[in-house]
Amino acid sequence: MNTNRIAVALAVLLLAVAPSLYAAKCSNASLKGTYAYSSTGFQEVTPDISPAGFVPFSQTGLVVYDGQGNISSGTFTFATTTAAGGTFSGTFTGNYSVNPDCTGTAHTDLGDGTVFNFDLVVLGPARHTYINTDTPAAFINVYSFQKIVREE
Repeated sequence: MNTNRIAVALAVLLLAVAPSLYAAKCSNASLKGTYAYSSTGFQEVTPDISPAGFVPFSQTGLVVYDGQGNISSGTFTFATTTAAGGTFSGTFTGNYSVNPDCTGTAHTDLGDGTVFNFDLVVLGPARHTYINTDTPAAFINVYSFQKIVREE
């Protein structure tokens, strides 16, 4: 009987401490290298394009983190169904900050004055996710990133 109580108490203690042990491992160095990403979501449009005020879009690309808080380069291809429609591609740079609890922020600059702001979560050494935090939100979406491992 006491063994069961000790086991339960130990399990509760480990569950309480485990998230802190993992979280202590995150920093800007948690993001280093080239990551592929994709996203689908909705883009805000005027009522003449869609009475709902939004249309679907998808996006994919690459981003390179330097492990020190800089996005040294990024590429994207964006596709949507607005009246202008079609796809377009571009590049970006930016910066990021990862907190010890594995949350953080990122800011990207398309080079033409267009800046996007994101909250991020590091899910592990090869995966993280973004959500756009711009207000008002022109895009409603979540980005998923996967590190590219290249064989030498």
